[in-house]
Amino acid sequence: MSARLLSFVLLLAVSVYTQDTSQTPLAAPTHYPMLVRGELPLYPPVARSAHISGTVEIQVTVEKGAVVDAEVKSVDIQIADPARRAVYDEEAKMKAGQYLSNPSLENVKTWQFQSEDRATFLVRYIYRIEGDPTPLPENPRIELDLPRVVTVIARPFKPGCSDCDYEEHGRDRVSSIDGKNEAHTCKPKSWRASSGSSREPASLR
Repeated sequence: MSARLLSFVLLLAVSVYTQDTSQTPLAAPTHYPMLVRGELPLYPPVARSAHISGTVEIQVTVEKGAVVDAEVKSVDIQIADPARRAVYDEEAKMKAGQYLSNPSLENVKTWQFQSEDRATFLVRYIYRIEGDPTPLPENPRIELDLPRVVTVIARPFKPGCSDCDYEEHGRDRVSSIDGKNEAHTCKPKSWRASSGSSREPASLR
């Protein structure tokens, strides 16, 4: 094969490849319907007390303005334990993840959108505990990039011993997320008094 013919074949191959790649359709961008109403997301009390933070991804399907399906796709959690009082295995982390994923599912199911055709997209709930500890729980900071991302940031709270009551004879109480091996010396009275109470969540509207 002559050099001139070889050059022609190479140019033809490059031309065909360029046409094929230019004609490849691009993936359509994800459509996010307009959110018009929903309950205000808060930091789940149990997760906050246990210093659980993390990210929950939920696949949401909306039809005619209503959430018709919501499924947790992934949960990534961190458990703060500065004193290294407990060791959390994968099973314990999976159980702890439900303290973030279940409230996130409940919240996203309250969302209402402008009525339109069926749409499916991912929603990410991000929970963070940061800042200086406070003696009592404070309202979290909420950042919204609706309906894509919901970020809830809470400050840690550490009650003083004057707000705690000890177990019998002052002995440590052993408990943890997995029910095995985390020691505590006191428990806030306010948490015991309010653990069974329920309050109506605030609304985004």
